[in-house]
Amino acid sequence: MQPDRRGLAPGARWELTASPQGRGLFGTVLGSPRTTRTVVVMEVRVNEFLHLLFAEDGVEAELALEAAGESRTQATLTVEGSWFRLNHSLPRTALNRLHALCQTAAEL
Repeated sequence: MQPDRRGLAPGARWELTASPQGRGLFGTVLGSPRTTRTVVVMEVRVNEFLHLLFAEDGVEAELALEAAGESRTQATLTVEGSWFRLNHSLPRTALNRLHALCQTAAEL
């Protein structure tokens, strides 16, 4: 993830770069092609809400944070876009990693 110089601010455009996860002939021997996508920060409410647009895929994600007791936070991730795009694109991987990060933080 390469952040925009404006950071996490509305209108900021972040670059998300990844390599395919496959380990087949083309994935390891010949090298994996890198995929780059643009993530646009649509709205930010500090400690409450984040709305992102995965521009090339037309997938939108909203992360809502809410206090859930002492030292606990409820995170609700809502994703909108065609199932084909969510199932076969970089946004799905990125959002799954965000979910895993939140789960890891919750266990600490």
